[in-house]
Amino acid sequence: MSSILEVKNLHKSYQNFKAVDDISFHVNKGDIYGFLGPNGAGKSTTLRMILGLIKPDSGLIQLDGERVDYSNKKYLNQIGALIERPDFYKNLSAYENLKILYSMSKLKDIRIIDDVLNEVDLLDRKKDKVGGYSQGMKQRLGIAQALMHQPSLIILDEPSNGLDPQGQADMRELILKINTERRITVVISSHILAEIEKISNRMIVINKGRKVAEGEVNQLMSSDSIKIQIKTDSHTAIENYCKMHQIPFTNENESYYLQWEEAKINELIKSLNSENISLYEVRQLKTLEEYFLNLTN
Repeated sequence: MSSILEVKNLHKSYQNFKAVDDISFHVNKGDIYGFLGPNGAGKSTTLRMILGLIKPDSGLIQLDGERVDYSNKKYLNQIGALIERPDFYKNLSAYENLKILYSMSKLKDIRIIDDVLNEVDLLDRKKDKVGGYSQGMKQRLGIAQALMHQPSLIILDEPSNGLDPQGQADMRELILKINTERRITVVISSHILAEIEKISNRMIVINKGRKVAEGEVNQLMSSDSIKIQIKTDSHTAIENYCKMHQIPFTNENESYYLQWEEAKINELIKSLNSENISLYEVRQLKTLEEYFLNLTN
């Protein structure tokens, strides 16, 4: 796949503090690319350098194969962004806020405002003042703003921050819709690891300004030995089975937790059934959160 964004050997320091230390990665066209790291890891600094808000000390940023020239902001025409919380005039409506942006741009078809509001499911609320919007609606309006110039790449920094579970689900659905229907590549920074796991196909993990992992989400999370959860009422039988086959296990809250090989889960289930051990639930517990915490200590 061809890359839409390439970052090579990026550095940024503030006095003696290295905020970004030799980070390199690439984003393919069509990706939903997760950008993970604990607070202070350098995520926002990296995204701000890509957007030209901060100038790097050294390194290379390429968009569609062209080197980013900080003296010429034309490359930003290809990028939409929502960095942290969106900021709007609260006494104006959603339509009026976007119309101000429209009048400042070189866009020529004012119908684009209704188009992006419809995209984020705010068209029927376009005349309402933004001050009365929920946080989720404001986040969606921020994405509408980022879509107005029809970018090929959109960068979202913590888009689900502060949202309730329903708001997070709505945001996830919107991001997937933008990616699949509008064919827009998405870079999403988040501390909500479950969100990244559900929607991203590729990701990078950074810690203390340095890259610690990058690649396909499924491949990065694959492991020979994982933890699985088993719910059963055959307590004595399963404990005897684990002891006989020397399988490490613990028993917590009516569930058994076993260390097992990921590729042989089906074999384990068949073996337990053959011993007449009733199984109510078998769940794999290898998660992005576990992988992330192991990488970042």
